[in-house]
Amino acid sequence: MAEVEDDIVAAGAEIIWVLERDNRNQPGTVDLCTSTMDTLGSEDQGWCVGDEQTLPQSGAFDDSPLSIARGFDIIVSRESMEILWESNHGTPIGNDNLDGEQVLAAVREAVANL
Repeated sequence: MAEVEDDIVAAGAEIIWVLERDNRNQPGTVDLCTSTMDTLGSEDQGWCVGDEQTLPQSGAFDDSPLSIARGFDIIVSRESMEILWESNHGTPIGNDNLDGEQVLAAVREAVANL
């Protein structure tokens, strides 16, 4: 995602990074989230949420039908708060595992349809 974040923002979207746990299954922190964004090449275009230091508390997204123990991407309309698009990624079989360009295309389509 980081490789196209400027394009995503230019298309009219904002990125929210949710980092609940690190690779050792320890609770996420603000420092860990920003460090992860840096490692992924992010230019600090997004916001970090979902860790032990911000709300919603870590694990809040796990109850979502979008999650099911994996990561997910969603596009939400700011005006209606309706989920316009979603995909999932991670280790379970059957995930979409889209790359940044595919997510960017979804953002552009969602913004165009608003």
